[in-house]
Amino acid sequence: MSITDYCRRTVAFTRDIMRQPAKAGEDLRFSDLAFFLRFARPIWQAGALALIATAIVSALKTVLPLSIKIFIDNILLGEAPTSDALLAGAGVVLSSLDALIIALLALGFLTGATDLARNYLTARFREGYAFNLQTALFEHVLSFPLSYFKSQQTGYIMSRLSDDVQILQYTVSQYLPQIVANALYVLFTLVILSLLNLRLTLVVLAFIPLYLLVNAVFVRRIRAATHRERERQAYVSRDLQEVISGIDTVKSHAAEDREVSKVSGTLRNMVDARIRNTMLSAFSEYFRIGTMSLMLVAVIWFGGNEVLAGAMTIGDFVAFSVYILTFAPTVNTFFAFPVVMQPALTSAARLHELFRMHGEAGGGGLVPGAVQGRIEFAGVWFCYEGSEWVLRDARFEIRPGEVVAVVGRTGAGKTTLVNLILRAFTPRRGTIALDGHDLSSLDPRWLRRQISIVSQDLFLFHTTIEENIRYSRPEATFEEIVEAARRAQVHDDIIRLPEGYRTIVGERGTQLSVGQRQRVAIARAFLKDAPILILDEPTSALDLETEDRIRQTLRALVRNRTTILITHRPSLLELADRVLTVEEGQVRECRALRPAWEAGPGRTPHSPGESTVS
Repeated sequence: MSITDYCRRTVAFTRDIMRQPAKAGEDLRFSDLAFFLRFARPIWQAGALALIATAIVSALKTVLPLSIKIFIDNILLGEAPTSDALLAGAGVVLSSLDALIIALLALGFLTGATDLARNYLTARFREGYAFNLQTALFEHVLSFPLSYFKSQQTGYIMSRLSDDVQILQYTVSQYLPQIVANALYVLFTLVILSLLNLRLTLVVLAFIPLYLLVNAVFVRRIRAATHRERERQAYVSRDLQEVISGIDTVKSHAAEDREVSKVSGTLRNMVDARIRNTMLSAFSEYFRIGTMSLMLVAVIWFGGNEVLAGAMTIGDFVAFSVYILTFAPTVNTFFAFPVVMQPALTSAARLHELFRMHGEAGGGGLVPGAVQGRIEFAGVWFCYEGSEWVLRDARFEIRPGEVVAVVGRTGAGKTTLVNLILRAFTPRRGTIALDGHDLSSLDPRWLRRQISIVSQDLFLFHTTIEENIRYSRPEATFEEIVEAARRAQVHDDIIRLPEGYRTIVGERGTQLSVGQRQRVAIARAFLKDAPILILDEPTSALDLETEDRIRQTLRALVRNRTTILITHRPSLLELADRVLTVEEGQVRECRALRPAWEAGPGRTPHSPGESTVS
C-alpha cells in the first residue's frame, strides 16, 4: 500500500468514526439510573462512610500545596503573613521550619490512614452492590419463559449476564469514587485559588466551556460505538460457547478450520468496533489535553505578569502553579467522566433492558389442591415464529392414569406437544387444560413440579451421581436415591465406579456412557414420583437387554399416573392404552398399536382404522 493510499484510508476512517451516529438502543434516562440505586439500599451505610472518607482525603490533599507558599514567603523570605485570615492564620502557626515539617508529617499520616479506611469501605460497597445486582438479575432471568432460552444461544445469554455486570461493577468501584474525589478536590482547590488570586482563578474558569464542548462532540459517538462493541462481544461469546459445546461434532467432521474461520469473522467485527471506540476516546482525550495545556500556558503568562507588577508574591505564584499542575489533570479527568462512563451507561442500558423484560406469564397463578391428571387439548393451533403451523386444531383428551403413546415422523410435532404441556410455549389459538384448569391460569412452577420428564435430550450437572439424581427432589434421603437407581437399573453400574454415588459425572455427564446417563435421568423421575409422567424416547440410547429390564420397571412406574410416551420402539407401545399419531399438524388416534405410517409400502398415512380424536 502506498503512502497516498494509506493517508486516504486514514482520512476516510477518521471521517467515518466522527460521523453523527444513528441511535443505538434506548438512551438511559435519569429515572433509569435511579432504578439501579435499589441495589445499594442494603449497603448504604458503607457507601455513605466511603463518601465521607473520600471528602476528608480530598480536603487533606488540597491543603498540602499551601505548605510551599508558607515555606517560600514566611520561612525563606521572611515576609509577613497575607491579609487573608485563613492563609494568615496558617502562616503564623507554621512560621518555623520545624513546625512546618511536623505539620506535614501529621498531615501525611492522617491522609494515609483515612485513605486506607476509604479503600476498605469502597471495597465493601462495591462487592456488596455487585452481589445484589447479579443475584437479582440472575433470579429475574430465570423467571423468563422457556421459549426465551430456547430462542437464544447460551453464550449470548452468558455475556449479557456477566460482561455487563462486570463493567458496571468496575464503574462503581473505580469511576464513581474517582469522580466524587475529583469533584471535591476541584471544589476545595477553587476556594484556595480564589484566596490566592481571584483574577487568575477567573482565567482558569474561562477554559471550562472548552471541556464542555469536547464532551458535547464525543459523548454520543462513543456511546454508539460502545453499544456496537458490546453486541459484537456477545456474538463472540455465543460462537465460542457453541463450538466448545459441540466439540465432538467439530472433531468428528474435521471442521476445526471452518469453525476458526467463522469465529475469526465474528472476532474481526468486534476488533473493528473496539478500534473505532478506542480512537474516539483517543480523539476526545487529545482535545482535553490540548485544553489543559492552553490553561497552563495562560496561568503562567497571566501569573507571571501579576508577579512582575507586584500584585502577587513569589510564594503565591509557586503555590498557584503547583495547584494548577494537580488541578488541571483533575479537571481533565472530571470532564472526561461523561466520556469514560459511556461503556458503563451502555451496560446499564442493556441490563435495564433485561430487567424490563417480563417474567413467565402466570407466575403466582392458581395452585390446585390435588392433581387427577386429566389433560385436554381443545382446538390448539401452534407455530414457531416465522414458520408454518406445527399443530392444526389439535383436539384430544388424556384421562387420569392413562398411558398414551404419541408417534409420528421426526419433526411432526411430538416434542411440541410436550413443550406446550410444560408451558415452554403458549398456543396461538385454543386451550390446554389440566383437570379443567387452563394451563395459562396455573402457576408454572407448581405445574412443572407435578410432571416428571425423561427426555432424549437429557442433561446432567457437573457434580456427583447422587446429587444429579437428588435434583428432582432435594430433600430425598440417600436410601431413597439408591432405591430410585435400583428401579432405573443403574445401581449396579454406579457401585462399580471408584467413587460410587459420589462419582463426579463431568460436564453434561461425559464421564458416563450414554446409556448410563439416560438411566440416571430415569432414576430422577422415579425419585420425583410426580402424578404426570412424560417419557420422550426414554430408551433411545439403551441396548435391547437393558431396554427389556427398563420396560418392566416402566410398567410399574406408569401405573396410576397420567403418562405421555413418545417412542419409536414398538416394544414400548405395549405399555400404552392408546396410540396417537401426529401427521401434518393433525393429531389422530390409531386403534392399532403399530402406527399406520410404519406399516410399510402401499399403506396410506391414515388408514380407515384411524379417526380424529374429538
